[in-house]
Amino acid sequence: MIYRRCIRTFLIFAGLLCWPAIRSHAQQLTLYAGWENPGHLTLENVQSGLKGSGVYGIRFETDFIRIIGMEHTFGYSPDFVRPEIFSSTGGSRALIYNSNVILNAPLGRLVPYATAGLGLMTSNRFFALPTPFPLAATALGTKFGNHFAVNYGGGVKMVRLLGPLGLRFDVRGYTMPDVFSQSLNLFEVTGGLHFSFGGR
Repeated sequence: MIYRRCIRTFLIFAGLLCWPAIRSHAQQLTLYAGWENPGHLTLENVQSGLKGSGVYGIRFETDFIRIIGMEHTFGYSPDFVRPEIFSSTGGSRALIYNSNVILNAPLGRLVPYATAGLGLMTSNRFFALPTPFPLAATALGTKFGNHFAVNYGGGVKMVRLLGPLGLRFDVRGYTMPDVFSQSLNLFEVTGGLHFSFGGR
């Protein structure tokens, strides 16, 4: 119940951030695909690496002036944080939402940028220590659940290569500060089709 309230409050806040889009300088849309490489997790003093997985999604950017804007990301990972040692059950999919500030540095059709923001990651995957590890509450399954995440990174946009169509490449890190009482870091690399509307 608490997680649902947090998610609802966060989405309402993000919606309010989107409202100024009606007076925006320009809007941009990116359809992306890529790869996430997570760090490791420790349960009952047993550490396990986590396997990477694909990630797909959409980013919507609203620029209030030429170099500064807000960006919102909706992402999906079909096999999120697969453990190398722990057994896992339940849904393996993850949903990702971010709201970021983005700083652009236009150089003609080439636009390097930096970005940082906050978001949510949610998954129904359960983690458990496999036998012969001692049975404990963890063996019944520890749900990944919902977690706030800080993300930071940058990349480059190649805009209006063919009408509104361009390309975008993005590299960013994620930090979730409280996953089973520890921090979990992820590294993400994506690329995709970029569409520009309004502004120049």
